[in-house]
Amino acid sequence: MKTVEQTLIEAGRAYTIAAASGNVIGYVGDNGAGGAQLRLAKYERKPEQEWLFDRVGENSYRIHCRANGKVIDLAMAGTANGTWLQLWDDVLGGSQMWTLVPVNDGTVRITSPWASGRCMDTVGIGSAEGAILQIWQESPGADQLWTIRPVKERKPAEAPAAPVAPVAEEKAAEPAAPVVEEKPAEAAPVAEEKAAEAPAAPVAPVAPVAEEKPVEAAPAPKKRGRPKKAAEAPAPEAKPAVKAPAEAAPAPAAEEAPAEKPKRRACRTKKEAEPAAPKAEPKKRAPRKKAGQ
Repeated sequence: MKTVEQTLIEAGRAYTIAAASGNVIGYVGDNGAGGAQLRLAKYERKPEQEWLFDRVGENSYRIHCRANGKVIDLAMAGTANGTWLQLWDDVLGGSQMWTLVPVNDGTVRITSPWASGRCMDTVGIGSAEGAILQIWQESPGADQLWTIRPVKERKPAEAPAAPVAPVAEEKAAEPAAPVVEEKPAEAAPVAEEKAAEAPAAPVAPVAPVAEEKPVEAAPAPKKRGRPKKAAEAPAPEAKPAVKAPAEAAPAPAAEEAPAEKPKRRACRTKKEAEPAAPKAEPKKRAPRKKAGQ
């Protein structure tokens, strides 16, 4: 019998688990709460048909589904022949551990240490589409042999390039269109103002402005002179000058000069010609007598 090299399991990489017919293990009927059945189906590159192997010991793994991270488990943690396989949350239970036992032709048996080494099998010893998976004691037959193959990573779909608009080819033979020179815009002619054509509006006559007369200062009343001596006759009293009636003063000017103070006139009366009074002769003093006279 020819020996086939086994597939090397790498952490973090996805694999398919195929039966002898080429159909692969996948789950159906998962409603998000767990408990989905595992069946065989044609490989359609769906994440529900791809598996990640989390190593937990010597050739022992927890087998996670790539679609939701749940693991292959024994229904109700059963150990008897015919116990179905299901998809369940990873609870680190013994019913979720599987050991890969290599066979010389490159296939493996997938056994459950929890169920005393019973093997992953199909109901009815079939490998057609829709076959349900179960565990059964080890027996000769191809329905307990599985081929593990790595999944080819999908290339991200490239966005279609935007169509490039065709560039119009320039014809060298055609002459270039003449360039029209733009003339500067002429300013509109300004109409000349004619004095003869447009008569000026009549000007309203200006009222004559009354000339402002300076305000004359009224003469100050004359003061009476005082006689120097009691003997002199009193001078006649000078009558005060009568003030001239002030003319109607026009409107006050913007700025008026301060009125000058009237000068006082000295009204001294002349001394009447009087005979000069005889001067009194000074009294002669008696000579002093000397002592002994």
